[in-house]
Amino acid sequence: MRVPIASMMQESNTFSPVMTRYEDFNPVFGPAALERHQGRLTEMGGFLAVLEAAGKSAAPICAAWSITANRLVRRDFERLADEFASHLAAIPDPEGLLLSMHGAQTAEGEDDVEGHILKRARAVLGPDLPIVMTLDLHANITRTMVENATAICGYHTYPHVDMFEIGQKAARILLRTLEGKSRPTMAWRKLPLIVNAENQQTAHGPAQRLFAHAEELERTGAAEAVSIFPVQPWMDIEEMGSAVVVVTNGDSAAADEHARTIAQQFWDTRREFEVELTPVKEAIRLALEMEGGPVVLAESSDSTGSGSPGDSTGVLKDLLKAPLTGPAAIFLVDPDAVRILAAAGPGATTTLSMGGKYDTVNSAPVFVTGRVRMVSDGRWTPRVRGYNPGIETCMGTSVVFESGMVRILIAERSTMTVDPELFRSHGLDPCYMKIVVVKSPNGFRAGYEPIAKRIFVVDTPGVSSANFAAMPFHRVKRPIYPLDRDLSYRA
Repeated sequence: MRVPIASMMQESNTFSPVMTRYEDFNPVFGPAALERHQGRLTEMGGFLAVLEAAGKSAAPICAAWSITANRLVRRDFERLADEFASHLAAIPDPEGLLLSMHGAQTAEGEDDVEGHILKRARAVLGPDLPIVMTLDLHANITRTMVENATAICGYHTYPHVDMFEIGQKAARILLRTLEGKSRPTMAWRKLPLIVNAENQQTAHGPAQRLFAHAEELERTGAAEAVSIFPVQPWMDIEEMGSAVVVVTNGDSAAADEHARTIAQQFWDTRREFEVELTPVKEAIRLALEMEGGPVVLAESSDSTGSGSPGDSTGVLKDLLKAPLTGPAAIFLVDPDAVRILAAAGPGATTTLSMGGKYDTVNSAPVFVTGRVRMVSDGRWTPRVRGYNPGIETCMGTSVVFESGMVRILIAERSTMTVDPELFRSHGLDPCYMKIVVVKSPNGFRAGYEPIAKRIFVVDTPGVSSANFAAMPFHRVKRPIYPLDRDLSYRA
């Protein structure tokens, strides 16, 4: 008998102008899935470490990951779900399932991909075999997820650096269940609440206090797993909102009480998550008044990890005009510009339009004159813990383009910008930059806080804007905070 393991992960932003395709997941099946995650600091890596230590054989099903964007197109969703189910059904004598997903994935015609996959797994495994699922801290928990999973374990860190440990936790719960040492019982609360990602860091502030409570319950054995989910906010779906999930060993009353208490604490601290944004020109001015660097400008409204296309010129246009005293680095997605510059080749000087090609509502192209410094295949390997460290990623043909002091790393396809290795892999060391622009609300802190002179979260429009009132929500159930600020809630 073997334990099937699978990873199928994407976070959705239903406001994004970019749809998701099957190829974006780069899915692999069977032994190739094991090879991708063996020894890696990922959830699957955590599954494997615990199973191997216990002498259990893992049966890899699939490994698939895509950067955040809009919904997965219907035919590709059906293909991926069918392949998952068929590979699971092909495993003889499964003991259960360890499943790693994001928790906030959507597809055309399906608001709850995770719930759909869990139902497919249940159809194969039956009602009794345990399914333990790991989820990103920004998961959107649904009733279908809770009803079909035996236990749910969410990350405890943001920036996310505990994926491996959460995978280990899930695997231990599964093994204890198989051994008869645990009878997982789940309770949950769904809150009418979305909060800003920019102030969700778990090292300090309101999120730190909430997760400290969760970890104390786990440390003392009062609960098997306590997860708090300040949801991915840029999803216009009906069953939307933050959540708390508690798993105990057979004690449903305790699980419910712990979920109620933490949910109420979460609600009562909701205003502490609100963020003040700095105008771009002011952030640049303050950066230039400081000695040394780097000064990090976080353009969260164009966060590639939050579903934005990465083509905003909201910061770029002001950087190009600023009297910079040292080099600045910024990432941009623009396949048209890449084709032109790659054809021109290193050393070529040209003027061209760049940016503002996808999100044409919130951004416009800018004309830039400069020199092609480098052309690459866009392959790089994240190093900072969290976000698939050690697993090569590819953003397509990429170009470093110099315009005065501004170094623009332009890629064919989106990628996570939270790791300084993105720039280092293309000859731009953030440690020697005056200004570095990251397209992220918070995840960048793991890699950049140790080196940043100062950090500003800047105010630009975009499809992952911190200004929720400006987002075109239509399907979210109302009332919900902060769209309805006078709302009251009792857990």
